[in-house]
Amino acid sequence: MTAVKRLASSVLLAVLCGCITLTVDQRAVVSGPGGAARVTTLKCEAVDRVLQEAGVGVGTDALDRRPLRLLVWNLHKQGDPGWERDLSGFAAASDVMLLQETVLQQPLRDILDHSGLRWVMASSFLLGANDNGVLTATRIAPIASCTQRVVEPLIRIPKSAVISWLPISDPRTDARADARAGSRETLAIANVHSINFELAPDVYRAQLEALADSLAGHRGPIIFAGDFNTWNDARDAVVAEIAARLGLTELNLRLDQRAVFFGRHLDHIFIRGLQLIDVGAIPVTSSDHNPLAATLRIP
Repeated sequence: MTAVKRLASSVLLAVLCGCITLTVDQRAVVSGPGGAARVTTLKCEAVDRVLQEAGVGVGTDALDRRPLRLLVWNLHKQGDPGWERDLSGFAAASDVMLLQETVLQQPLRDILDHSGLRWVMASSFLLGANDNGVLTATRIAPIASCTQRVVEPLIRIPKSAVISWLPISDPRTDARADARAGSRETLAIANVHSINFELAPDVYRAQLEALADSLAGHRGPIIFAGDFNTWNDARDAVVAEIAARLGLTELNLRLDQRAVFFGRHLDHIFIRGLQLIDVGAIPVTSSDHNPLAATLRIP
């Protein structure tokens, strides 16, 4: 518990120093052309309307049935030597990256933009002028995204999640048909950094249930992954319950090299409606979490 107390103290000190800004409405930061980015709000209640108005699969790039390369990594606030080198390599080799504890500074943006990845960030808070939170980067631009934020009960610092919906191409569509024709199927991708400092998992449960509610009406495949902070049995039970509710299956690693905290693994990947080709953890010294890498296929 010493590490927990040290982290809590540093966060509280930052708050007392006035370094952390908590906005009334959660900020979402979305990448644009030429390295530009815009700050907006992306409410999950508006997703159904956005999906309908976007015309899923119409006039846009879409995922096909080729293998999809996924990386899930807590970047530890980009505070460890070598993170830029490692992230650059992972970005070049990934189709989807789900990052937690990201700080939206220029080096991170340069890596993502240089790799040709589109990204959406759910900002938890501003530390100085920099957004901190979770970030989803994809080669295919999402047709809709939304963010959620919940405040840690003890230290009062938010944790965030972002859900993105990516269009899936329809292999039955005639290649000679109108290029605007396509499928309305989507892949939903939830990227979460779960509540940490709470004894009874009440807010923890509420955070994951809110994500499950936003995914409840989705009929296509799902990726649900991130840093779940599953450091006791009660939290494991909540995650298992949410996974069962959504029909998700956890990816189990044959050689499990995930980082261990309090004797438990915190990082997980759950899927539905996807075929697993390979999954593993990659030992690094550039974060206190080892990234998870999976290769999946849309059936």
